[in-house]
Amino acid sequence: MAYISTHNLSVGYSTKTATNAVLSGLNIEFEKGTLVSLLGANGAGKSTLLRTLTAVQPPLEGSIMVGDAPLERLTQRQRSRLIGIVTTDRIMAGALTVRELVSLGRQPYTGFLGRLDDNDKDIVEQAMQDAGIAHKAASYVSELSDGERQKAMIAKSLAQHTPIIILHAPTAFLDVASRFETMSLLHDLAHKHNKAVLLSSHDITLSLLLSDQLWIIGNDKSLTVGQTESLILSGALDTMFSSSALQFNKTIGDFEMMLHTERAVRLDCTDAALSRAITCALMRNAIAVSHSASTVVTALLAANGGYSITALGKTTDSIENLIKTLKTDKSWT
Repeated sequence: MAYISTHNLSVGYSTKTATNAVLSGLNIEFEKGTLVSLLGANGAGKSTLLRTLTAVQPPLEGSIMVGDAPLERLTQRQRSRLIGIVTTDRIMAGALTVRELVSLGRQPYTGFLGRLDDNDKDIVEQAMQDAGIAHKAASYVSELSDGERQKAMIAKSLAQHTPIIILHAPTAFLDVASRFETMSLLHDLAHKHNKAVLLSSHDITLSLLLSDQLWIIGNDKSLTVGQTESLILSGALDTMFSSSALQFNKTIGDFEMMLHTERAVRLDCTDAALSRAITCALMRNAIAVSHSASTVVTALLAANGGYSITALGKTTDSIENLIKTLKTDKSWT
């Protein structure tokens, strides 16, 4: 059974004089044991959709089911036992230790006074362990790096013991290593702890690598839902941006800029990494790579780990020198 499902859902904003529907006619669902990435351009409606799914704002039309219960009929306490929310907002908790912050996740169960019994304390310790932040339990939140703070917030959500975790841009402001650690953690929470994990993201590469499903908001405000690899191969990611300068490359699994080019060469290279490096350098210098071009650039790996590149009768061991040769010789087209 789907843990969250919608029926003809419309999300957006209403004022006294007008209604602005950002996304409409949504019939989507996701289950426990699944990591889902919500992708789309800035302003596409990702945050609006997530706020609606977490009851922060009401839907314009349609319904949202959490398990077999309508979301709007759940009390705040009931929702907090079903849905854990992690945002990118800076939390005013610098004077709390990590353990104290994570303990706040037990509030839906501890009552007004918030006193933890031994079972609650065990859950808090396990949540910090699962989130990889137990070694910072006694540290103040103000002392944490951005990546560590994000882990602490995820641990707080884990301490809620909710079957659903929804995160707003969890990898924003993190360095490369912290982004990978965070996404790997969320993948493990879905698969090893049987959680339904939904996140919004601009980190296309990691989302494609670790997500089971994608929800893609197109530039026409449509929402495409499906298994990750199926959507990659179908070309669904091409609908995300309206810019003609951006194109999704299925081979590398990411978007790349389509820079203006004036001439083209045919690249003969069997090493993928070297080929990619040369192609990027060429494109940056207004030279395209085309199978039909008459001018050939041949690149070979050397036994010593280096490489050699031949073009226009000249051989070099430097991509920089290749570019100089092509740019200064006006005889080729």
